[in-house]
Amino acid sequence: MLAKKRRVLDAGGVAAALAIGLTLLATSWVALALMMTFFASSAVLTFYRYREKEKVGAAERKGGRNAAQVFCSGGVPAALTAISLLAPEYGTQLLLAAASAIAYANADTWAAEVGSLSRGQPRLIVKPRVRVPTGVSGGVTLLGEVGAAGGSALIALAYFLMTGGSALTVFLLGWAGEVTDAVLGAIFQVKYACPKCGVLWDHPVHVCGSKTVYLRGYRWMKNEIVNLVTELAIAAAALLTSPYP
Repeated sequence: MLAKKRRVLDAGGVAAALAIGLTLLATSWVALALMMTFFASSAVLTFYRYREKEKVGAAERKGGRNAAQVFCSGGVPAALTAISLLAPEYGTQLLLAAASAIAYANADTWAAEVGSLSRGQPRLIVKPRVRVPTGVSGGVTLLGEVGAAGGSALIALAYFLMTGGSALTVFLLGWAGEVTDAVLGAIFQVKYACPKCGVLWDHPVHVCGSKTVYLRGYRWMKNEIVNLVTELAIAAAALLTSPYP
């Protein structure tokens, strides 16, 4: 309710967060604590220098994150911990995978919120010579990558303090997820062009108010889908690299 009041989540986002939170509460207090760490730290950064981000079209919408955004960020960790009830012998591996997915989600959010404050224009990760407007998926900055590393490190540290597990694995997978997200966003995510400003954009309407023209990418491949695909990939990587009893 506090998140709704502060416009961190809209009504659908609150419902999705409750579903995910209750699942984690019933299955893993560690995963729940990690998710709360992600949610709290990312919410603070979302509102940090919000007006500056809003001017360049890189700010979260004022109504808060919706159900799709919440499920695509927290659904995979919740599912992994729920599976651990059916296969308790793999509980450690599943928790590591959940922690890695949460580390990626935090890294991705920190990269966007911190990177959007960079003075320099982002470079397209697959074509570094190409500069793109702030907020376009696939665009990266040095400050954003530092933010991504910090976001992943926070979750990795919390995971280590609560479980004694490999913080390095969680950190590396979380940061690798953010890089993977940027690559997928640059190649596959739908891209539009603003005819008035002559720049690349992720949405049908540019920040200037002009309707954009479809350029490339899959129309259904939006940021939430990229997040979900990346989380699944990071979780799979964690499971494949984890030692089994």
